[in-house]
Amino acid sequence: MFQKDTLDTLFAELEISYGQSAEYEQLLRETHLGIALSDAGRDFDGQVDQRVSSLINKHRENS
Repeated sequence: MFQKDTLDTLFAELEISYGQSAEYEQLLRETHLGIALSDAGRDFDGQVDQRVSSLINKHRENS
């Protein structure tokens, strides 16, 4: 399960990387979905954008 500090870091990285893009809002929604699925022990690959999936996997390993 993600901890608050890990989530803060993940969302900060998302904003830095994609905050100025037109698709940022969609990526943000998909990040919330992916995190919820991950915390529930469900597979999220293929259900969210690959960029989001990569970020979640990266930060899940650190949580």
